[in-house]
Amino acid sequence: MELMEEQEYTKAIQELSTIIDGDKNYLPAYYNRAICYSYLNQNKAALNDLNFVISKQEYEEEAYLNRAILFENQKDYKAAIKDYTHIITLNPKNIRALHFRGICKYYSKDYTGALADYNLAIQYGLNSSGVFYNKAVALDCLEQFANAIKYYGKAIHIDKNLERAYFARGVANLKNGNKEAAIADIKQSEKLGFKKAAEALQEIG
Repeated sequence: MELMEEQEYTKAIQELSTIIDGDKNYLPAYYNRAICYSYLNQNKAALNDLNFVISKQEYEEEAYLNRAILFENQKDYKAAIKDYTHIITLNPKNIRALHFRGICKYYSKDYTGALADYNLAIQYGLNSSGVFYNKAVALDCLEQFANAIKYYGKAIHIDKNLERAYFARGVANLKNGNKEAAIADIKQSEKLGFKKAAEALQEIG
């Protein structure tokens, strides 16, 4: 565990593997080794360890959560949603699972489903620039521009340097008929280093 805290993941894997060699059923070792593998982008090995933990029905919630994140990172959104849904069945107020399932639904073009998950995550206490930004993006995709602008604003209130939120709010303002506000937001995103801002400002004129 000290090696993991020091981000010495390869050395930690060696120690955890030694533990597993001595006790093939010591599930915390498999679980923590999976975490180390995931940090090293060795996703197949991480999945193998998490699958073993899950097969033994122990540490279920965290094991499923980490497996879902691995699936999500590999863009296997269907598998990720299945695992996030299992977690939410066990714990309906798991705000991370709700938020992440919403992201997977968004990438699967289920914007209404994504919005429902973001709303539940917020209702149960998630208060982050990420969830508000993601909710705004889903609203944008549903062409609810005024509401999207509101939630981009909430994201910006939490993180004043969230350049993509200024840019996205600018685009939403433009679609909502407020060119002046759009230009102000996109200029702010440019000031913060958002690469597409200059081109967008030229197009707006």
